[in-house]
Amino acid sequence: MIFCKASFLGFFLLFFTFLSSIYARPISYADSWTFMTYNNYDSHSSLVHYSPTSKYSIGYKFEYWQNKEYFLNSINLNYLVKRINKKHSQANLYFKSGLGIMSSNFEDYQDKNELAGHFEIATDWETRRYFVSYFSKAVKSKSIDSTYMQHARLGVAPYIAGYGKLHTWLMYELKHMPEMEKPIISGAILRLFKSTNMVELGIDQRKSLAFNFIKRF
Repeated sequence: MIFCKASFLGFFLLFFTFLSSIYARPISYADSWTFMTYNNYDSHSSLVHYSPTSKYSIGYKFEYWQNKEYFLNSINLNYLVKRINKKHSQANLYFKSGLGIMSSNFEDYQDKNELAGHFEIATDWETRRYFVSYFSKAVKSKSIDSTYMQHARLGVAPYIAGYGKLHTWLMYELKHMPEMEKPIISGAILRLFKSTNMVELGIDQRKSLAFNFIKRF
């Protein structure tokens, strides 16, 4: 029942945001580089990608999942499927994919390496005051791990900052990861960004901390 409710919430948010952006977009402006790192209790990841155009990017991603003790090194391709620009808002829909090698020493997987892939759908809608986002991700390997997860965020800017000033967002995040001991986790995030730099500090209901950083070049 919980899974059904969470899935319904995820698909509702996906549908809503598509019809209606987060700064951490997987594609930047043409001929630019981006570095991203995401760190929380469950996983750590770093991504470097290059955007030849504003429609797609290609890069390298490193991930470590703590509970299953595996590493995933992959080449990633991100594609902007649709962008809707209006006078006071913007909405985006992305497809993101990756193919690489998953490595693990967990339990019976001593020094095991195998091919793995992941696919993600991400969407967001944003004004200068409000935003909503959703993503759904599936990871598949032959035997080490096959998993699914989805995240949703709602945010508000307590003030409207001018160009070149410090922007602040207060966000509520809901995560659904069926294989975890607690499959549904909620948390709060403080996002700060200025120019081409962004920092996120978060805490969830387990009192676990999160730190994310993005730099565009």
